[in-house]
Amino acid sequence: MGKVAVVGAGPAGIAATIQLIRYGHEVQVYEKGRVSGALWNARRVDNYPGFPEGISGSELANQMEKQFLSHVDNIIINEVEEIRKTDAGFSIMGMDFDGVILCTGTTPKKAEFPGEDELADAGLLHYGIAEVDSWRGVKEVAVIGGGEASIDMSLNLAENNISVTLIYRSELRGIISLKELAFNEEGITRLEGEVKSAGIDEKAVVHLDNRELRFDRVIVSVGREVVLPQLVGFSIDHPPPRMLVAGDATRGNLGQVAMAVGDGVQAAIAMSEYLEERN
Repeated sequence: MGKVAVVGAGPAGIAATIQLIRYGHEVQVYEKGRVSGALWNARRVDNYPGFPEGISGSELANQMEKQFLSHVDNIIINEVEEIRKTDAGFSIMGMDFDGVILCTGTTPKKAEFPGEDELADAGLLHYGIAEVDSWRGVKEVAVIGGGEASIDMSLNLAENNISVTLIYRSELRGIISLKELAFNEEGITRLEGEVKSAGIDEKAVVHLDNRELRFDRVIVSVGREVVLPQLVGFSIDHPPPRMLVAGDATRGNLGQVAMAVGDGVQAAIAMSEYLEERN
């Protein structure tokens, strides 16, 4: 048996961890945020087997979190900034491991308009809606972005009786069924335009080309990107044995939970085979 680090506890990391524990390996999990990751932002998941009527992203995330915590005794809530190759294996935060499975997923991109950071520091701008249930007195929200995630979050907010202005530069992109829902949702106002800057005047103030709008919150959803820890002694393009990558960290912006779960299980099986061959 071996000692394996799983970096990230989204769907891929959850699946990898449970499978490794089933094989009898010692597993240490690192997660910088909340277990189940970006799945908390999803309004609905219709293509995950086992749920004939579909399931909300938050409900599926909650079930995955419960299953994960029923198997895991110790999770380190911290961001892994560096993974170092050693003679025996790998080192993370001073701890040694025989193998590592990277399931770091993706992180939201910034829109890069002036005032974005100031709004975020003031708690008026977010890059997801996982904490929407804790918002108090929020009635009007701007969602900036024209992709599928932007549409999905807008629908989620509208279903929570929040008035949404969906701001996008050219056209909405996404599967037809999702766009049709947005077009027919009375709680969503679609506004084509580009955010030039933002500021604070009790509320969040968003400046477009020729108008100024005020909102209780602003959501930025302009895409996601893979961000890996610093890798010392090796590169991700030529990883050594027992260093595996699973989920969105390798697939990018596909964001499919079923694919991530499969990747996690596959990585755990491959890791177990590596460790058995070593022994």
